[in-house]
Formats: sequence, C-alpha cells, structure tokens
Amino acid sequence: MNTIEKAGILAIAAKLQNVLDTLRDAGNLFYKAHDINFETKWFPPIFLLSIVDQLSVTELAKEIGLSHPAAIGLLKEIEKNGLISSVKDSRDERKRNLMLSPKGREVVSELKPYWDSIASTLSEVTANPHNLFIALTEVETRLDKKPLLERLNEKADQILNQPKDKDFTIERCDNSFALNLAKAINRELFTHPVEEEINPDTAKSKPTYFLASVNGLPAGHTAIYFTDSEMEIYSIGVLEQYRNQGVARHLIQHIKQSYPSMKLIKAVCEIHQKSFFEHLGFVFKKADKENNRITMELKIVS
Repeated sequence: MNTIEKAGILAIAAKLQNVLDTLRDAGNLFYKAHDINFETKWFPPIFLLSIVDQLSVTELAKEIGLSHPAAIGLLKEIEKNGLISSVKDSRDERKRNLMLSPKGREVVSELKPYWDSIASTLSEVTANPHNLFIALTEVETRLDKKPLLERLNEKADQILNQPKDKDFTIERCDNSFALNLAKAINRELFTHPVEEEINPDTAKSKPTYFLASVNGLPAGHTAIYFTDSEMEIYSIGVLEQYRNQGVARHLIQHIKQSYPSMKLIKAVCEIHQKSFFEHLGFVFKKADKENNRITMELKIVS
C-alpha cells in the first residue's frame, strides 16, 4: 500500500486520475504501435459522430460531458487533424453542425477492430463483483441528480455543526515541559504573571500549576496555593479558542478529586469574576469593598 491509499475514500480522485492516466497512456502507445494517428481523448466525439450524423458543439459537449470551452478546444484539435468538418444546419443556417469528414470515416472503419480488442481487454480488467464501468455510471447518475458540490456543502454543515467529542486531560505540572506550557498560558492571559506577586497569607511561596489540554493541545491552566487544609486559586484561565467548552470546570473537578483531604477551594477575585466562579460551583463568602474584591469558596465533599 502506498501512502496515498491510507487516505481511503478521500483518495478516490487520485486513484481515478491514476486509472485515467494509465488508460490514456496505454491507449496512445497502442495506437502508435499500430501506426494509427489517433489519440484516446479523441474517442468520445469521434465515436459519437460515427453513430449520429450531425451534432452541434453544444449538443456534443453535453453528450460527452465536457464544458463548452473544453469541447471547443478538443474539437478544434480533431478538426485540425482532418477527422471532422462543419456544415450548416439544415433547419437554421446561422447554426453549424459537426460531422465526420471522409478521412474521419476511413479512420473509424480502420479503428473498429482495434476498438473491439480494447473493449475486450477492458472487460477483462474490470471483470470483478464491482464492475468499474457500471460503478462509475451509477456515480454519474447520482451526481446528475444532486451535484457533488451541493453534497459536499450539505455534509460539511452536518459535520461542522454537530457536537464534537473532546478529550480533556488535566495534569499537575511536575515536569518542566508542562510547567512551561502552563506559565506560557498564564503570561498570555494575565498582565502580571503569578510569580510576580506572592500571597503572604499562604504557607508556600510558590503555587502549584495544573495544565488542561483538549485533544492533546494546551487549552488552560490554574495556579494553586496550598495550606494545611485549604487551597487557594491564585490564577485560572482558558485560552480564547477553548472557552465555553468546560475546560475550567474540568480543572476544578480534577483538583477536587486529587486532594479529597482538603476542606475547600478558595478564590479571591474581582467582583466582575463572580459569575465565572459561580458557574464552577463556588459560592460568595465575603466582600472587600475597599479593594473591590470578593472571596468565593467551594467546599470539597469527600
């Protein structure tokens, strides 16, 4: 299996292009080996004009599945090689139709036995329970009923709007890598990093960091001061792209479960942060109006 095959159905365009290139290149070499001046890309319009006397460019483009400009380019190339010619439409003189030239009819007559051998070979190549030609015809029919772009947009709306499962990971920053990530988030979110201000009321001069990750990517942090029976949140924050996804709640839940012997978690915060901590389960304890700060508490029930 090559690398692109690992993409599965996403690689269908690449696989179809690979088959197309193989068919085209082998066909051209086959014609050249038999001294026939013909190219595989000419087959659809030439074959069509061999069974329908005359067609306009628009009609022919529709039949072979090409845009009008692409059909014109291909037909000019075939006409340059003398295989087709244009004539006035018998019903509308302003309109010109295409038909096989005398040389074109001779080439078709010469090619028929070779086309039979090509058809036989391709039948053998595609002879499996999921016949390639039939499968491609079914795909074309589905896309005629509803274009691929419309299908892609509908499916994208469904996938992008559905709830996504998230893998939350919370870890205590006991190694330098995790610690540096948590500190980087702290510096990103706050004007004053934690180390610049030490809480004199806590027994330890440095906080313990916890890092929250979502699907393996750093998303938030908290810095906690520990005393004998309490924990105080000095800093807690979530990066903007991960907000309103439960990151802070997972941080608090992890701390509660990791330290069941503690009585409570305390947060001294500004008044405007009250609703944030209430959302996490904290309750108002007291206010420091002079400093415009409040104390919130969350009891730990073991």
